[in-house]
Amino acid sequence: MFSFPYFKQTIKSNFKFLCVFTLVLCAFIVAMTNVFTPETMTDLQSAMSETALKNILTGNGTLIGFMSNSFYALMAIIFPMVYSIIVGNRLIAEKIDKGNMAGFLSTPTTRFQITVSSAVYFIVSLAVMWGVVSVVGIITSHIVQPDALDIKIFLMLNIGVLLYHLVISGICFCSSCIFNSSKYSLIFGAGIPLYFFVISMFIKLSDDLDFLRYITLNTLFNTRNILSDSGYREEFLAMGIISVMLYVIGIVWFQKKDLQL
Repeated sequence: MFSFPYFKQTIKSNFKFLCVFTLVLCAFIVAMTNVFTPETMTDLQSAMSETALKNILTGNGTLIGFMSNSFYALMAIIFPMVYSIIVGNRLIAEKIDKGNMAGFLSTPTTRFQITVSSAVYFIVSLAVMWGVVSVVGIITSHIVQPDALDIKIFLMLNIGVLLYHLVISGICFCSSCIFNSSKYSLIFGAGIPLYFFVISMFIKLSDDLDFLRYITLNTLFNTRNILSDSGYREEFLAMGIISVMLYVIGIVWFQKKDLQL
């Protein structure tokens, strides 16, 4: 069911991507914690009040509110998404494209072991990424702005964004398992998450576009509900179920499809 040697090889080949994207997220969370003050937020809200960015770069006057409308609306979405797009394609489709999959399947390692080991790496790597970001954020806020960060809400935001990226990684993984070509794997694995992100940005830019929330999965990561401590548990559950379904579909599909080796 699980191949530890293959899992180790997957860690080795993707470790640099995990480190780079985790460091970028940590840098952003440290920078935002350092620049935040209530006075800065008041000035920013005044400056943005008449622009299209008024719903993106402001907050409720608190550090966690500022983070939810800036870091968790932009950087926490787009950078791990790029990580998932790159790694998702590398896990399966790129190996088929380059002919490496034939070498792995010529060993006692089975298709099922390859997909399960790859899925476990993908899920664990995202959990590690957001675990590190959580620790860095808490430590930085404790040093720079003691008692300014609501740790419970901060952790809930990180759990929510982790679940969101498990869905995104599930899309990328499923596409990689379905298609034998990196070209098609990336068209769907990158295209669908980017579509969701662009639609979510349109929604934030104008209240008149709120109806678009029904055609994007980004709606399930609702930072407002997390801040108000209401309604987000159902959204968390939905993201968890969707991500499991996507990973299972990818694993089963790869088991049954014809491979061009």
